[in-house]
Amino acid sequence: MVKHLVMWRLRAAENGERAEQLASIARAIEAMRNGIHGLQRVELGRDQSQVSDSADLVLYCEFDSWAALQAYETHPLHEQLKRLIGPLRVERRVVDYETGMTLDA
Repeated sequence: MVKHLVMWRLRAAENGERAEQLASIARAIEAMRNGIHGLQRVELGRDQSQVSDSADLVLYCEFDSWAALQAYETHPLHEQLKRLIGPLRVERRVVDYETGMTLDA
C-alpha cells in the first residue's frame, strides 16, 4: 500500500470566506473518494493546534500501488482539486511512502 500525505498552509482569509473555501475543498475530495480507481482511502483534516509552524490542512490518501498514485496525479478529479486549492495556498509539502518500508541508509 502506498500512502500520500499533503500539507498546506493557506493564505489569510475572512472567516466566512474560509468556511466557503473549506467546504469547496471538502466537496472536491469527497468526489475523489469513489471516483478514482486504486484510491482506497482519503481523509481531509484541519489543524486544531494552531501553533506557529503547523499546516492548515492535511490530505491523507492510501493507494493500491505506485501505479495507482501515478494515475491519480493526472486524474481529472485531482486536477479539479489542484485548480481549487492552488490559489489558496502559500506552502505545500508532500510525502509519498510505501507501508512496510524500512529506513535503511
